[in-house]
Amino acid sequence: MGKVKPQNEWKFKCANTGKAIKRKKRYYRNGKYYVNKSAWQAQAKKEAEAKAKLAAEAAAAAEKSA
Repeated sequence: MGKVKPQNEWKFKCANTGKAIKRKKRYYRNGKYYVNKSAWQAQAKKEAEAKAKLAAEAAAAAEKSA
C-alpha cells in the first residue's frame, strides 16, 4: 500500500486564502494567522462589507414591519 498523507500537514493556514504558512514569521491578528498584512486587510474588508450588508438588511426589515 502507498503512503497516506496526513490531513493536517501544516500547523498554520491563512484564514483568508487557506494557504499553508511555511515560514516561521506569521502575521497574527484577532486570533487568526495570515500569510501577510495584505491578506489580513482583505479579510477585514470582506468582513466589514458583510456586516454592513447585514445591518442594511436588518434596517430594511425593521422599516417594513413598522
